[in-house]
Amino acid sequence: MITASVWQRVLWQTPLIMWGVIYAIIAVPMQDYLMLAGYSHSQLATVVLFATLVLTWQLRRWQRWPVDETTPARLLMLTMLCLASGFAPAGWRNGVDEIRRWGLALLVGYLVYVIPRRWQDVALLVSVLVLAPTCEALFALFQSVRGVGPAAFHIANSQYTRAFGTIGQPNSFAGYLNGAWPLVLCLMLVAWQQKSRFVWPLVGSLGIISVALLLSFSRGAWIGAVAGVLIILWLVGGWWRRGGIVLLLMVAFVLAGGWQFVPDPFGSRLGSATQIFSAPDITRDAAQQRPTVYAAVERAAQFKAGLSMWLSAPVLGIGPGSFTRVYPDVARMGWLISRGHAHNAYVQIAAEQGILGLFAYVTLWVVQWRRAWRTTRVPGVAHWVAIAACGTMAAVAVHECFEYLQVNYLPLHTAAVVGLAGVAMRFAPAGREEKV
Repeated sequence: MITASVWQRVLWQTPLIMWGVIYAIIAVPMQDYLMLAGYSHSQLATVVLFATLVLTWQLRRWQRWPVDETTPARLLMLTMLCLASGFAPAGWRNGVDEIRRWGLALLVGYLVYVIPRRWQDVALLVSVLVLAPTCEALFALFQSVRGVGPAAFHIANSQYTRAFGTIGQPNSFAGYLNGAWPLVLCLMLVAWQQKSRFVWPLVGSLGIISVALLLSFSRGAWIGAVAGVLIILWLVGGWWRRGGIVLLLMVAFVLAGGWQFVPDPFGSRLGSATQIFSAPDITRDAAQQRPTVYAAVERAAQFKAGLSMWLSAPVLGIGPGSFTRVYPDVARMGWLISRGHAHNAYVQIAAEQGILGLFAYVTLWVVQWRRAWRTTRVPGVAHWVAIAACGTMAAVAVHECFEYLQVNYLPLHTAAVVGLAGVAMRFAPAGREEKV
């Protein structure tokens, strides 16, 4: 049981650099709200994190840094970003910001692994990873119920709008939640098993996040969330695994045409999900005459533009952050306006960083998945934290088939959650499982 006096000691003894990491995590939902000196909180968090890192290094608070098996993959990812920027037609002009954003996420994922030395450090970090998305989802629900947002965000003919929070876009907002809800779900299950007093707050948090994710009306996010649930059910095992098989069959039925039995507006939204893969190859003027397929055709146009960019520079790509700059050269059939991304993270990375950058990105995912998978064999709380990391990676990886989520510093939260699997592995040999 965590008492007030324990929390006071936790806050006082928390390493300086931990506060830098925490600020970076909570800066994601804060985004451009309450900006300081004209800079977003994520930009300021970059400075704060590196400042605390330098101070910690100088103070030599840690005599030995744990070896992280994901470090080579992180360095490979950063190296490919630098190479792609250096050899891009525009040089470093567009790549600097991308390197900074990617580098911050890579650093946070590593620091989450190496910083905690006590279970109290982990508890503080987990608290932030639960509270930040919960507050963001609650804010988004308020927006949706009040009908806040542009006309394009309105749901059908109702007064409600799609949830978008402080992120600004429903799809990106949903991507942020997909990186958060698996941890809340698994912590709730642990609290339920241990009959902890935190079980109902976690149930409430999961409910708020789930409803906000649903109201985002992001089809890719819904499919990603289902993938995350399936992985979690499979790893839990037992009759939960059989339940996952039933869920998979239900999803296949809905996508195959069963969406007609789902009440609107959710049913029609699910039905349009398959249009992404069967969008007709028509001009923009023709698509405007067919509003039911317009969005799908536009997505397909951005997707094909990304493929054309990759084919033009298959090894190192056109350069990080150069999608919009190059888009006019590959635009076709009247689709002249770039949306800034290819609506597919893997195509986007291949286009901007080439096949080498995509290889580095997939390698990082595989290495992190391998570490989390091994940790699922550890009993106790560590087991559930590892399952949460696996569910998070599955939800985000599948969602990235429909969206480019490497924007607005969204990977920071996902990197922190995935890094917890390494922390669980480090603490497991101690043979002590703390109560939630």
